[in-house]
Amino acid sequence: MKFKSLLLAVGTLLMLAACDGANEAEITEQMNDASLENEVSNVQPEEQDEMLTSSSEAFYRSVVPYELSPARGLTSANLVSSYNVEEFEKGLLSISQNVFPTDEYVFREGQIISEEMVRGYLSRQYTSEELENMDESELVNSDAFSNLGLNPSTNGETDPEVIAEEAPLYLSHILEQNYLSEDEEGNLQFDGITIGLAMNSVHYYQTEEYGQTKERALDPEVVREKGEEMAAEILTRIRANEQYADKEIVFAIFIQSGDTDIVPGNFVAEAVVPPGGNTIESFSDIETENILLPSDEAAEISQEANSEYQNFNRDLSSYFDSFTTSVGRGKFNSGTLESLTVEIPIEYNSRSEMIGMSQFVRDLVNEHFTGTDIEVEIKDKNQVYSVITRQGENEANLYIFE
Repeated sequence: MKFKSLLLAVGTLLMLAACDGANEAEITEQMNDASLENEVSNVQPEEQDEMLTSSSEAFYRSVVPYELSPARGLTSANLVSSYNVEEFEKGLLSISQNVFPTDEYVFREGQIISEEMVRGYLSRQYTSEELENMDESELVNSDAFSNLGLNPSTNGETDPEVIAEEAPLYLSHILEQNYLSEDEEGNLQFDGITIGLAMNSVHYYQTEEYGQTKERALDPEVVREKGEEMAAEILTRIRANEQYADKEIVFAIFIQSGDTDIVPGNFVAEAVVPPGGNTIESFSDIETENILLPSDEAAEISQEANSEYQNFNRDLSSYFDSFTTSVGRGKFNSGTLESLTVEIPIEYNSRSEMIGMSQFVRDLVNEHFTGTDIEVEIKDKNQVYSVITRQGENEANLYIFE
């Protein structure tokens, strides 16, 4: 992507100082447009995703031609929010990098677990008694012949309240990634598999058709335990095929947030199974948490980060007359704020005003959260007008969208 980058002309500032009141608004707009051309980057709408994702060297190369997963599209359908979808997919790639480095492996979408298999794994288990009580049509319609379900059996219970208490749905989705090594001749060899298990933090149910949706919070420790048990079963099924006996396999357990939460869930555990291994020896804790800022929950993790965000909001309010608060989503690693995404809602009035706001916010980003990766969006409803990004202690970059 090509961005314009020139030095800011001092003459525009002198021109503003010399203008009278009648021309001030017009000159201000000209100055802001000039500064836009000179000290920020113009980005066409179709280039926005590329601008935000293609600059990092930490991405995998992918197989060419690109191979789609047979279970493609199920992640967004099975998880309860876009926040969880993005965190689950990005986080799983990040976990994979610790075992399959980006400079040594090529990424491919999962080719082992099909859409039919995913749906089967997400269904409930059937007990021997339940299977015996089904006639042939019920067995076919429920796909009970394969009995792949990893979620617990209801044991014939039909009361939604009892089911919510005794046999909630724990597993929400399974995502597979494949990793290939490349020899000196450029030949690819399938070496590794990463499997993410997205677990529920809430069980949703209805006591009557078209009735109110109720919810029951699930114990995180129980959810993790169930995820570990399911991972062990998936390993057994994969190893049953000799074709995958020598593949290194990474398992990661993700507990998604609720459908109304504006922060995603978290990865809580991971395990690596060496080539030929048939058991998961143990899971390791993942010490990352996604937390809303500012909040009491954030204060429990880091009072310093929570206070810093409150100061950031106060500085924002000095520019925006009608400003209430921004929404921050912080990723904490072992209690340290590692990255921060911020949404600043505005009521769009003019391009010049939006540019001035964006420049002000860029300066604030340079003053706050030293050492933290930051991405700030200035938006009106669903339209993003500008993005400010900063990597660690580097200077912030400002991008204005056309």
